[in-house]
Amino acid sequence: MQTSEENLILVPYDFTPPSDCALQHAIAIAKVASDRVMVLHVLNSESKSMMKKEKLSIKDLNDKLQILVTDITKKSGVTATYEMEEGSIFTTIPEYVASSKARLVVMGTSGKVGMQHITGAHVLKISESSKAPDIIVQTRPIKAHGYKTIVMPVDSTKESKQKTTQTAALAQLFGGEVHLFVATESDEFLAKSVAANVAYAEKMFKNHNIKHKSAKENPKGKSYVKQILAYAESVDADLLVIMTGEDRGLLDIITGGSDEENIVNNKAQIPVLCVDAMNAQYGSVFTW
Repeated sequence: MQTSEENLILVPYDFTPPSDCALQHAIAIAKVASDRVMVLHVLNSESKSMMKKEKLSIKDLNDKLQILVTDITKKSGVTATYEMEEGSIFTTIPEYVASSKARLVVMGTSGKVGMQHITGAHVLKISESSKAPDIIVQTRPIKAHGYKTIVMPVDSTKESKQKTTQTAALAQLFGGEVHLFVATESDEFLAKSVAANVAYAEKMFKNHNIKHKSAKENPKGKSYVKQILAYAESVDADLLVIMTGEDRGLLDIITGGSDEENIVNNKAQIPVLCVDAMNAQYGSVFTW
């Protein structure tokens, strides 16, 4: 893969275990993709409060971040730098994604702890405003083989096609296999749309020598979301792919924020690649 100044992976960082985990995932991707890692700390009211509590100055925070990125480069060989911006995580992170032309964001999600309070609900809101795909992690370390097993749900919506490129990107980088988890539709028209989306994905994967297989939703089983999570856990998935935003492919399946949070906070701690339908082609980690 050719490198450029835009080959940048952005990691919002707040000194919590999930953000440390996000850094490790970003480093693993950067190694195989020849990318750079940018650590971004947003100086907001929460971080200022934490700094006051721990008697830390701005210089102290800069020193901590500099030590962090120097250590990353020294130990991994991946070029890492940092930036500290003052503002809101909800606007500053998406704005930085756009200005830096980062092609991937890796974020950690946690409970209401840490300097920036990047919770499941917050991380999804940030993701939906991002002009690049986002990988959301908890504290499960990335395995030595990276993202070898990737589960990508496929339904009847046209947006299902838009996440295929991003899924193929990481599968190709890590020599992985994609598991298509196919929705079952009783309506003939919707069933044909599902079949067309599956055919599109299979053709792309075949053309780029990406291993793939399919599994189908049980129409008599639990909700599609619950079946997706159960299947991903059963195959010990390294990555799960969903659409986010108002035009997400899972719009008919996900009925509220709680379901989305359940996905990114899944009990198996499977990382989740979030692709916004409106920005699916921007910041792609895939090079044709």
